[in-house]
Amino acid sequence: MVLSAFDGETPEDDSIRMLVRQRTTEVLKTELAKTWDRSELKRLAGKVALVTGSGRGFGRAMAMSYAREGANVVAVARSVNELENLANVVRSRGEEITTISADLSKEDQIERMRDRVLESYGRLDVLVNNAAFSSWKTLEEMTVQEWDFTMAVNLRSYFLTTKLFLPMMKRQGKASIINVSSKSAEMGFVAEIAYCPSKFGMEGLTQCLALELKPYNIAVNSLNVGAPVGKMLKPTSLTLAEADKMPLEVRQKYADDEEMVQAFTDAWTFLALQDASGVTGQRFGTREFAEFLKQNSWDAAVAKWRGKLTMAVYEPYGFPKSARYQTPDGGWKELKFE
Repeated sequence: MVLSAFDGETPEDDSIRMLVRQRTTEVLKTELAKTWDRSELKRLAGKVALVTGSGRGFGRAMAMSYAREGANVVAVARSVNELENLANVVRSRGEEITTISADLSKEDQIERMRDRVLESYGRLDVLVNNAAFSSWKTLEEMTVQEWDFTMAVNLRSYFLTTKLFLPMMKRQGKASIINVSSKSAEMGFVAEIAYCPSKFGMEGLTQCLALELKPYNIAVNSLNVGAPVGKMLKPTSLTLAEADKMPLEVRQKYADDEEMVQAFTDAWTFLALQDASGVTGQRFGTREFAEFLKQNSWDAAVAKWRGKLTMAVYEPYGFPKSARYQTPDGGWKELKFE
């Protein structure tokens, strides 16, 4: 007679108990996968990730996040001082970063940036097109030169960086491109007469690239900016020096770099590790996607979005009674319609 491990129980009872234990272990493993601090894995070790517009704001946090995940980060911005500040923070943690000061409205400086990456690393695994500019001017205020500059930085540079790095990515056999977007790619705003069209255009560029680059196993997705719950994203026009001078009660309303990294590293890393066999041609909101991954898993995200593209859907909405908008000097005005 075969006895159970528990006196008085039958072999059938013992089998049921073992099944329950096995199921409990599976559930615990699933929950652990959702909550584990993945940053300890250094998931981007050996990868080269370039982030434009990373001297401040959203791009700065992404660069810090990728460095923490073990990537060799190439940070690009116009401000040398802000790049030096970022480099000091990253290197103080023993992480890798290269900085390049460049005006992305100029093709020769984008070419120089490409050459520097090629000479230093010979590859590029992750390209984050994040650089953006807005003069916060209305149609009557904006000059043609300001319009052209906005388009050059916000749209043309995304096209050029992708085109110039494409041969490198093709040789590798895989890569990920992330084009950073915003609410301004969904609807119009006063005093964003160039910024909104540039973001709408960027979404179209993303979809075209997702199609054209799939044969080369290159993922192309767009990512809407965001901040952790209860916080605001620092305005792109706000320099590091200006942010430091804000009163404490104002500064605390904005998410700092560490809060951004803690909240969104998993989402940003997921996108960085995609290729065309995974998720491509999608438009994600940073906060919403981070929450999805927290509640589900990476596998669930791939299952949900793999093999799909994104189509713009235009819907009518109520005309506002007024619109509050930012001005070039950092102030605010209101345009009334009624």
